[in-house]
Parts: sequence; C-alpha cells; structure tokens
Amino acid sequence: MVTLYSLPGDLTHGPLDEESEPTDTMGTCPTRSVAFFALALMAPLDASAEPLTIWVRDNGATLATRVIDHWNETHPADHITLALIPHDRMMPTFAGALAAGKVPDLLSLDLILTPDFMKAGYLKDITDPMAGNLNIKKVVPAHIDLATYKRRLHGVPFTPDDSVLLYNKALFRKAGLDGEKPPMTSGQIVSAARKIKALGPDFYGFYFSGSCPGCNIFTIAPQMWAARGTVVLPPGCDAEPLQGESIKQVLQDYRTMWKEGLIPEYAKADRGDHTMAAFMSGKIGMQAAANYAVPLLKEKAPGLDFGVAFLPGPNPGDVSSFAGGDVLTIPATAKHAAKALEFLNWVLTDEPQLEIYARTGNLPSRTDLTQNKYFAADPRLIKTAEALAIAQTPWTFHFNDMSNDDSSPWIEMVRTAIFEGDIDGAVAKAKKRMKQIQCN
Repeated sequence: MVTLYSLPGDLTHGPLDEESEPTDTMGTCPTRSVAFFALALMAPLDASAEPLTIWVRDNGATLATRVIDHWNETHPADHITLALIPHDRMMPTFAGALAAGKVPDLLSLDLILTPDFMKAGYLKDITDPMAGNLNIKKVVPAHIDLATYKRRLHGVPFTPDDSVLLYNKALFRKAGLDGEKPPMTSGQIVSAARKIKALGPDFYGFYFSGSCPGCNIFTIAPQMWAARGTVVLPPGCDAEPLQGESIKQVLQDYRTMWKEGLIPEYAKADRGDHTMAAFMSGKIGMQAAANYAVPLLKEKAPGLDFGVAFLPGPNPGDVSSFAGGDVLTIPATAKHAAKALEFLNWVLTDEPQLEIYARTGNLPSRTDLTQNKYFAADPRLIKTAEALAIAQTPWTFHFNDMSNDDSSPWIEMVRTAIFEGDIDGAVAKAKKRMKQIQCN
C-alpha cells in the first residue's frame, strides 16, 4: 500500500514551507512536490522487526524507490520507509531534524554536499565496518573520494550518474563526417559543428543550456579537467580555483561556436527546460548530457540515430566526465545504525546492482559490472558506464554557492565568456569570487 505522511518534527513551518520546483541535473522540471511529504511503502512487520527510514531527494526517487522496494520484498522484517525530500531543501530539512533529534536511519545525499556534511560531523564514520567488504574496492572512485574526509569513509555510491557527449550519427554522415568517429577534442567538436551547420539554416552543430548553472558544471567542467592538472573548483581556502590553460581554451571553443552561429540563439536563455527537446528534434549535431539521456532518447525518440562518447578536452586523449548522483550515508545520531549498515553492504552486491540498476538502464555503482547482460545489447549504455571510471567530482566545500546557484561565479563566468567574449575578465572575476566564498 502507498500512503503519504508528514515528516517527523516541526519541519513544516517558516521559510522551508515555500513551494519549490526542483530541477534535475539535466535541467528538466519534474512535477511540483509538496515540501516534507513522503512516500511510505507499507508492509507488515513482525515482533522482531527493526524498521528503518531513509530520506531521498525527490529528483532521484525513481531508482531509489525500485531499490527500496526490492529490499522490502526480500527483507520483510527490516522494512525501510522512504521519505522524499525536495532536492533543494535537503540541508535545511536535515538540520531541523537534527535539532529535533529525529534524523533518518539512512540518508541519500547529493554527492556534492557530502564534504559539507562530513565536516559538520553529521555523518557516521563507516571506515572500519566497511573495510571487510570486497565490493567497496570496485565502486565508482569519485564517489568514494567525495565520501571521504580526513581519510575516513562516510558513505557508498547509491544512485550514480555521469556526463557524456551525445552526437547525431545521421547528421554526421549527412555532413560528410564518419558517424562512428565522434570528436576526440573540443576543437574537433567545433570543426564538426561547422560542417553540420552548413547543412542548412534549420541545423545547428551544438547545443547547451546557457543559463543552467548545474547543467554546465556537469558538462563543461569535465572538458576542462580532462587536461591533467586542471583545477576548476578548489578543495579548500588555500587552493587556487580555475587553474589550467584548458579552462580558457574550452571557453574559447564554446565562444567560437556561439559567435559563428553554430549554437541556436535560444540556447542563451535556456535554464535547462529545453535540454533534451533540442537534441530530440534531430536538428542538433552534438550535445553533452547525463547518462540517463540514453534510455530517455530511446523511449521518446526511437528513430533518432545517435551515438555516445566521452567528453573530450582540448588535447587528443584527454577525456573525462562528471560523476554525479547520490551517496548513501548513515547520520551520526541514527537510532538503527547497525541495521542501516546492512543495507549499505547489500546495495553493493551483484543482485541489486544487476537486477535493479542495470536491468532498468541505470548505472551500476560498481565499475566491474560495466559489462553485463543488460548493457551488452546497446554499446551506448556500456559507454555511459565506462565513463564512471574516468569521471571526477570536485571535492570542495560550498559547492552550490560556487557553481550551482543562479548567481554563482561559475555561471557568471560561463555566460560572460561565451556570450560576451571577455574570457580573461570572466575567469579573473570568477577566481576572486570563488576564493571569497571558499575562505569565508
């Protein structure tokens, strides 16, 4: 039975009670959710049951629900109740629950928020109890890095995603390009975009959502840090942000495409609402997107002949990706921590990784399961899974303030550099603002 219930504690008053319209990594807007109401998956419990609660941000609900459902079916005595939290309210909601002494047993946390939560002491150190789990050595490296603070582990991958390059094979062939050879550098993206634009006024070589901060840190930043030694966001106050020649080079490549009209004008104002609609039209040559664009395109645009490649940097051989998604953690004051740890171990085993994740087209958390029977029929899915092994995520505090906020120095730099052409000025200003944010 599915019911709605209100979260514990007095969390439905004050500024947290405003309506929100969350946006996922790719910028699409799901149905408006009512703050602090949750989905309870009810099942009969016996006298020895140890029921658990888990909080998940609402824009990761689909996969998380499948995983929790499967656990409940196979572990009826240890039922987990799932609560959906608006993605932009996770931090204040958790702070309220912490003050009230009513934190969940499990917390699915946006990967980029983990450093802030670890530093604040909100999460349980699971280094020692997870040391004997052989699967922990096979999971996405970026997720382990982001869940580690002062060499102590505080979480495991739960719902991973990453960024890749989509390209329209049909347009490549029509433009005289090889449909089986995607661009290998950011400069080759520009060259291919020119040839596709030459097909006619209705065609464009490239697309990106110009006013979407999260979309662009997810897709443009990996092209920058694909060059070894590049730093986009600093790991602390003593580190310098935006270090490396590739940062200006990638911005210059985007600027060139914009100035030459290889990107449609409506991209400038796109806050992520039209991210996939543009590529689905069949008139866009290339676009960087999340891995889950592949099953979406297969469903919504079955006739679209497209390929998937790693995101390239300025130099041949430089490729990378952004490892996003959630890590699964246990709050430091959780009441059923031992049982919650059983769930962390279980979620990394073959059965859920293959039969819940891979079977539904989602990325397994383990890189050793990239080659599986469910992905074998579609090389594009294999490529998205392989991207996890080369993906990075900036280990930094105040990630949202530096990059995801609508007025962040990251998006201001991107827009100024690409649409106005002042690349040097944009980078210099962003460096200064990022330092101020990180050192306050």
